[in-house]
Amino acid sequence: MHHLHSAHEPVLVALSVVIAVLGSWTALDLFHRVRANAGAIRLWWLAGAATATGGSIWSMHFVAMLAYDLGLPVRYEVRLTVASLLLAIGATAIGFALAAARQALPGRGRGRIAAAALAMGLGICLMHYVGMAAMRLAAMPVYDPLLVTASGAVAIGASALALVLALDERSAPARALGALALGLAIAGMHYTGMAAVSFEPVPGLAARPAEIPAQALAIGVAGCTLLLLTLALVAAMVDRRIERLALREAEALRRSEERLRGVLERLPVGILVSEAGSGRILLANPEAERILARRLDAAAIEALDRAGDPLANALRSGDAADRQPLTHCRPDGATLHLELSLAPMPDGEGQAGLAIATLLDVTARVQAEQVLRRAQRLEAMGQLTGGVAHDFNNLLMVVSGNLQLLMRRTADESLLRLARSAAGAVQRGADITNRLLTFAREQALKPAPVALAELLPDIAESMLARTLGGRIRVETQVEPGLWPVLADPSELGVALLNIAINARDAMPEGGRLAIAAANVPAPGLPERLRAGLAPGDYVALTVTDSGAGMSEEVLARAFEPFFTTKPVGRGSGLGLSQVYGFARQSGGTAQLASHPGEGTQVTLWLPRAAPASAEASPPGERVA
Repeated sequence: MHHLHSAHEPVLVALSVVIAVLGSWTALDLFHRVRANAGAIRLWWLAGAATATGGSIWSMHFVAMLAYDLGLPVRYEVRLTVASLLLAIGATAIGFALAAARQALPGRGRGRIAAAALAMGLGICLMHYVGMAAMRLAAMPVYDPLLVTASGAVAIGASALALVLALDERSAPARALGALALGLAIAGMHYTGMAAVSFEPVPGLAARPAEIPAQALAIGVAGCTLLLLTLALVAAMVDRRIERLALREAEALRRSEERLRGVLERLPVGILVSEAGSGRILLANPEAERILARRLDAAAIEALDRAGDPLANALRSGDAADRQPLTHCRPDGATLHLELSLAPMPDGEGQAGLAIATLLDVTARVQAEQVLRRAQRLEAMGQLTGGVAHDFNNLLMVVSGNLQLLMRRTADESLLRLARSAAGAVQRGADITNRLLTFAREQALKPAPVALAELLPDIAESMLARTLGGRIRVETQVEPGLWPVLADPSELGVALLNIAINARDAMPEGGRLAIAAANVPAPGLPERLRAGLAPGDYVALTVTDSGAGMSEEVLARAFEPFFTTKPVGRGSGLGLSQVYGFARQSGGTAQLASHPGEGTQVTLWLPRAAPASAEASPPGERVA
C-alpha cells in the first residue's frame, strides 16, 4: 500500500515556532517568579508557569499539525485532545516542581534536574503522540521506531535545557537567547516526531459529532494560547515591578540600618542593649567595649558577675536610671568612673523585654574634680596657716625680745642656760613659721634667673650626696639648651632638699634618686595644668625615687601641712607642703605621681626666665 504525500504550510510552521519561542520566554520568566516567592503564592506561580508552558507547547503542536497537509480532511477526537493538553501541563508542572525544590538538597541538585527533565520530556513526547492519536482522517499512521526514539531524546534534551535556563539568573538579552534556543528545540522535537510518521490511506472513515475540525481547533488554540501567554507576561511584569519596589524598600532599609550602625559605632558614648531579667548583652558598640576593656557578647554578663561589677546588677534589673555613678574595675586593674543611663524597652504586652543602656567615661572629669577640691582645700589651709603663722610669729618676736633682754641683764649662769635653751626653741619655732608662710605663699622670696644646668649638679654633689648617704645614688639629667627659671635659688635648694629627705625615708635600704630638667613650651603644657598657670613657657624639674611609693589616700593628702606617715618625732609634715607653696609662689605648681612599690615622682613646674636674664648652659649628667 502506498503512503500519502505530505507537505508543510510555511506560514503555519513559522507561527508554531513563534508560539514555541514565546512559550519558552514565558516559561523562563514565570519560573523565575516561582523561585522569587514562597508559600501559597509560590504554588500559584508554579501552577501558572506549568499551565502557560504546557499550554504553549500543546498549542504549538496543534498549530504545527494544521501546517501538516496530507490532502485529506482532518478532525480531532475531543477526549484525546483534552488528555494531550493535560499531559503537557502535568509533565511541565512535575518538571518545574522538581527543579524548584533543587535548592533544598544541594548535594542532589543534578539528580533532581535529570529526573525533572526525564519526566517533563517523556510527558511532552507522550502529549505529542496522544495528540497524533486524536487525529481522525481516512488514513492509518505508521511510525518509524528510530525517529520516535529520536523525538523522545529531543524532548528530554529540550526539557533539560528549559530547566537549566530557568534556574540560571541571567540578564534579559541572555534570557531572550535562551528562550529562542529552547523554542527551536521544542519545535525540533515536534517536527522530528512528525518525520517519524507516515500515513496509509484507509477509505470509508466518516466524521463524528464529538470530533473537531482541525482548522477550528488550531485557530482557537493559537488564539487562546497567545492570550494566555500575554496575560501571564503581564502578571509577571506586575509581580516583577512589585518585587523591584520591595527590593528598593529593602535596600533603603539596609542603608538605613547601615547608617544607624555607623552612627552607633562612631558615638563617643558606650551603648548596650540587654535582656531585662537575664542581663544578656545583645548589642554593644565599640565605645562600650573600649570603656569596659572586654568583648561584650552573650557571655559577658557572667564575666561582669564574677568580677563583682555593679553594671551586671543594673543590666539585670532593667530599672530606669539617669546618669547613675558607677565604679568599674577593668581587667587590666584600672579603675574607671562611669555614668550609667538606662531605659527599659517594653514588649508588646507592656513588660520590660529589653534595656538600653549608655555608658559615659567620666574618669577624667572625676579626677579633675578631685584635683580641684584638693587644690581648694590646700588653698583654704594655706590662708588659715598664713594667718596663724603671722600671729605665731608676732608672739615669737615678743618672747625672743624678752629672752634677749634677760640674757643681757643677768649674770646668773643657771638663768642664762635656761634663757639660751628657750631662745633655741624660739628659733626652731621661727623656722616652722617660715615653712608655714612658704606653704601659704606669704614668705618673702627673692626670685632671680636660675641656670638649673649649673645648679642641679652642684646641689647633687655638695648637699644631697652628703645628706642622703652612700647607699642612695643621685643622678642628674639636664636637657640640652635648658632654659633658666625664675625662682628664689635658696628656697629652690630647700625644696629639693625636702624632696630628697622624703625620698631617703622611703628607701631605707638604699636606691636611686634621679633629678631631671626639661623645657616645656607653652603649647606642650599638659591640659590639666593650663587652667591654674599663667600662659608661657615652663621648665619641668622632676625628682624620681625608687622607694616604697604612696597609696592613693596618702597621695591625696601629701601636700597638706602637718600631714605625715612617719612615726611621732620623726617628721613635722611640712616638707612637701613647703615644696608646694614654694612652687605656687614662684608662679608654677607642683605635682605628685606614685604607686605602691613603684616609687614616687615629684614634678616642679617653674616659669621660664626672660631669655636675656641668663644664658642656657650645656647639659650634663652626673652621678653622686
